[in-house]
Amino acid sequence: MAVSGTVWSQYDAQFSQYFMAMGYYNPGYAGTSGNLNVFALYRLQWMGWEGAPKSLFATADMPLAVKKVNLGIGAMVFTESIGLFNNSHFAAQVACKQKLFGGTLSIGLQPGIANISFDGSEGKLNLGESEYHQKEDEAIPNVKTSGMGFDLNAGIYYTHKKFYAGVGIMHIMEPELELEENISTFIGKSYNLTGGYNIQLENPLYELQPSVFLKTDLASFQADITARIVYNKMFNGGLSWRVNESAVVMLGATFGNIQVGYAYDFPTRGVLLKATSGSHEVMVRYQVKLNKTKSGQYRHKSVRIL
Repeated sequence: MAVSGTVWSQYDAQFSQYFMAMGYYNPGYAGTSGNLNVFALYRLQWMGWEGAPKSLFATADMPLAVKKVNLGIGAMVFTESIGLFNNSHFAAQVACKQKLFGGTLSIGLQPGIANISFDGSEGKLNLGESEYHQKEDEAIPNVKTSGMGFDLNAGIYYTHKKFYAGVGIMHIMEPELELEENISTFIGKSYNLTGGYNIQLENPLYELQPSVFLKTDLASFQADITARIVYNKMFNGGLSWRVNESAVVMLGATFGNIQVGYAYDFPTRGVLLKATSGSHEVMVRYQVKLNKTKSGQYRHKSVRIL
């Protein structure tokens, strides 16, 4: 017999196009593009597996100058259904930026609200049918219920013309959410580390973009190793390996201010090989260039007056 008082499991979503969805993992990313950036990503994970995760992440961010302080601000929404749970996050992002070694260092915070709901209503909760199964469990709600709490993320993100790197901490305060009077759950702290490099090939139309992403909650660990190639700054494709789990094929394109991308994960080992046909992920990003007006003694309204 084995008895456990507490069980840990990985909570945060795993996106194959993490290099585009970095605003989910690191608030220091806010405002790094220099434009008004609107981004959305939808992921269907482990197709064919009942109750498998379905995730939607959307964010908007932009740079902002307040006197002599350069900031990045943003807002994000995340929702995920997994089994009988539905997890939602709503948050604001602010990042303080400083020029450093030819690049920009950004330190960000993300305060927000986390909500977890559980639907244990009749017909959805299955505790087993045999005489050896208990029909009710005091630790499992038999109605639809939810809990809400304050959540806080932080991150450091450095961007350079040729490379980027970042480290993020999610759910710093490990919020405890009360579903019912005697039933609660909590979101454990997690850490992530990312880095990437832009390599200009001999043919100026091609650019190689290798990157890595590491994520852990100190109980489990995930690592993505990715190589993408960009043609003429318009079309891109690549491969990624999620260590000991799956391989990923990615395609993308940029048309003016709009960028789209698709990723397909197929499992490489374990029970997933028999249980699922893979995972699908689509994303879209829309960017608007911001007009930076002149200020101070050289401010003017007409190009004739210089």
